[in-house]
Amino acid sequence: LVLQGSRTVLLLQGLRTSLATGRTDVQLKLDLKEIGRADVQIRRAAILVRMGQFGDSVRANWEGLAQEAALKELPSLTDGPARFEDKADAVAGLWSVINSSPAPVGITLPLTLVGVTSTVPTPPAYTQANFVTEVAALKAAHTALKNAEVALDISRDTRTGWEHQILAYLPDYRAAVEAKLPPDHPLLGSVPRFSPLPGSTPDAANASGSWDVALQQAVFTFAPSPSASVVSHQLRYVTGPDYRIEDENSVGSVAVGAPAHFETLLGLPGPGTTASYRIYAITADGNERGSNTVVVTRV
Repeated sequence: LVLQGSRTVLLLQGLRTSLATGRTDVQLKLDLKEIGRADVQIRRAAILVRMGQFGDSVRANWEGLAQEAALKELPSLTDGPARFEDKADAVAGLWSVINSSPAPVGITLPLTLVGVTSTVPTPPAYTQANFVTEVAALKAAHTALKNAEVALDISRDTRTGWEHQILAYLPDYRAAVEAKLPPDHPLLGSVPRFSPLPGSTPDAANASGSWDVALQQAVFTFAPSPSASVVSHQLRYVTGPDYRIEDENSVGSVAVGAPAHFETLLGLPGPGTTASYRIYAITADGNERGSNTVVVTRV
């Protein structure tokens, strides 16, 4: 059987292999993006602590002076990279000016901050140079995250291209088989449908989940779908805080009647990373419906 345009089963198999490779690459790029996003958030949180300490010190020791007036509002963890970097640079600049100016009575310069942990031995004093180093590392992390986002977009576009080529085969294949074989031929019954029949979408399951510190895994339970046509429930995930159906992957399935429970690390490649999960109710004829989205952050 050869379709119009000399399309053969071997070509379709090659496209299927390419699509599998493309899907794997998208997941890799999702993991890299999420690791980058978590790295940025961790670095931002640490810098915010130092910015708060610096502001407290300036208000306590330069009250009513130009140094206090020069303090800026702290950024937010959700600010854009440019805004966050500008505010951090402003702190670094003011800190440098303070270090090079006459010290108020009773104040020793250069200005240093105390450690933020109660470790033993006591950590060394935190200097303006330490802060500048942390801000530079954050800027590099911002750039790495942006590069990861671009790489993910390219990978998604590549995967979509393979999908479109395959989708062009499927209805043509079905039509060609139906044209070649007589109506009573037994092979016609084995030709797969292009999509499930309408009207039998099951009711959704209700999912809940969280990070289990003891197990070091994401743990999920769910109230099964009440639809009698459902034969199994499948846990799927998307790495990152936003659930996109085209990016989802399967963790595993349980048959109806089995314990309504899943445990997994999939989607959570490192500390601080976040993933989104849904539990799909699936019928015997391939219809399905996803549950509510559960977002879990790895601690």
